[in-house]
Amino acid sequence: MAFGAESVTPRSVAVGNLLQEHHPFFVPRYQRSYAWEDQVTAFTDDVKDLMSASPQMASHFFGGLVCIEHTDHTQPRPHKYEIVDGQQRLATIVLTLAQIHRAALSVKSDATEHGDAQAAASAETLATDTRERFLEWRNANVSAGVTESLPRLTLSRADDDFFQRLIVGEEVQPDRESHELLAAAEAQIRTALIDRALQEGTHQDQVGALDRIRTAIVSQSHVIQIVSSDRDRAYQLFSVLNDRGRSLEDADLLRSYTLEIVHGFPKQQGKVAEIWDKILSAPSKDVSDFFLAYYPSTTGTRTGLPIFKKLRDEYFPNPEAADESEAISVISKVNEFLEEMEVFVKIRKGEWSYKSHPTPGVAPAVTAWHKDRLRRLVINLKHELAMPLLLAAARSVEEKKFAELVCMLEIFSFRYKNVCGGHATAPAKRYYSEAKKVREAKAGSKIFSWAGLKSELRVLIEKSAPDDQFKSGLESRLRYDYGGAQRSNIRELLTTLEEHSAWLKKGGNGQPKPDMMMVFDLDRVTIEHIHPQNPAASDSELDAVCHHLGNLTFFGPDENSKAGNKDFTSKKVAYYAPSRVGMTKDLASHSQWSISEYEKRRDDLLENACKVFTLG
Repeated sequence: MAFGAESVTPRSVAVGNLLQEHHPFFVPRYQRSYAWEDQVTAFTDDVKDLMSASPQMASHFFGGLVCIEHTDHTQPRPHKYEIVDGQQRLATIVLTLAQIHRAALSVKSDATEHGDAQAAASAETLATDTRERFLEWRNANVSAGVTESLPRLTLSRADDDFFQRLIVGEEVQPDRESHELLAAAEAQIRTALIDRALQEGTHQDQVGALDRIRTAIVSQSHVIQIVSSDRDRAYQLFSVLNDRGRSLEDADLLRSYTLEIVHGFPKQQGKVAEIWDKILSAPSKDVSDFFLAYYPSTTGTRTGLPIFKKLRDEYFPNPEAADESEAISVISKVNEFLEEMEVFVKIRKGEWSYKSHPTPGVAPAVTAWHKDRLRRLVINLKHELAMPLLLAAARSVEEKKFAELVCMLEIFSFRYKNVCGGHATAPAKRYYSEAKKVREAKAGSKIFSWAGLKSELRVLIEKSAPDDQFKSGLESRLRYDYGGAQRSNIRELLTTLEEHSAWLKKGGNGQPKPDMMMVFDLDRVTIEHIHPQNPAASDSELDAVCHHLGNLTFFGPDENSKAGNKDFTSKKVAYYAPSRVGMTKDLASHSQWSISEYEKRRDDLLENACKVFTLG
């Protein structure tokens, strides 16, 4: 449907007039939660700029506010305004006005105690006027014979109780990210604006400073308010506007869109809103990254832009539920998002998502060693490229097959990407394609094999990370003095070679066979320089290769790694010989450490790496 100007009424309006004339405002239960972070600082900076300028001359534009006008002539106040876009700035403004109200009451109390009647009266006037004009409105229920005070702004179901308790100054503990952001916003407003006003000299000065903040907000600050009686028109605006320079999150747009689909089915709409509340209670980065991984995980193609449109067209092609069964299918899909995201979050933390059920007397097919490979893959090697495939596999295959995939990807990613710098495009295409295949196999109850993927990744290694290039990359890139990322790669290489030491000593023939009883905590592994970094006696040849791979070994987590800058002869007896790390213990067999020993060890490490890091 084309966007038409006839269905909307835009106007530039001062914030004070907006709150007094067009209320109550409410954020529908399915809208996104409060999300401002750095934007709050920008807001308080804007207010301070206004305060330093002339109230008659300065003004500031605070963006747009898109509303749907709801009319019910059976009510004493027939119009109320559903906020489609702009809740972040309006909630922040109301938080500020609420703090002005409470600060004025505090000044009144203190002024009264000190006998300053004039300042107390001024503070009470400011507090009462702020509450009655901007924070609350009076609803007269004639049939019930009561008049009640109601808030001019209510937020979504997930945030409103916390928000209203902040407004009145209650102590309240946040239990979701949006609550933490609301509390942080209030603290920033208090520090940047309110506390400064309360540092003024006299009580009357403090009232004046608080009133100056209020003037900057309600008189000098303007918004463009766009009111529509047509939900579709308002939603189209919501989809294209930005929230103070921050693009609306794709998940927020998708949430609103799904609730529009089931608009005619209130029961199902409530359930969809409830599930979205659970999804969006997670950190926004987790939610955003999940959808970036989920789309290729199910479609086999990269996400591309615009993401919201891709998600909408793929998962919700029908813009309106024709019957209850279609509304229920929307519930099912959104619930699938929640279940998949829970698995995604675990995987990205390096946590095993399967619940093991060991059989007494039977050795488990998946051990702690296998589970550690996942942490290495996503935390140590940072192979985020594989997340769509890992997600698909975790949702589609048995635990043992998932472990096989993780081990294969660890070997591939270290060799192809981390050491040889292979381009991400080629494996990404294969990962996405494989993700779709494994989901389809599950749907068709077919037995799935990683053989095809393994063959394709082997081809990529042969093309972009053959043995000579792999050796060259290990020697040139894996240097201790290159910092954190390469130190992680050094730990990955040395500990993996150590796990395969028994197999390597037998010749390293056939498929690599690690000792799965070895599980190294890489965070506690200490890299050791065999020729010390700051030797007492310099050796020009060894000094030149001090940080190179051939001169590096490691100590296990519980070993005495205080070898420091001691010479090799001292270290081999006191530290190397008693080490439980085989490659470190072996150093004690050397009578000396010279450039020839270094070169021999370097070559052995490079040869062994080619044997271990292979997809043969």
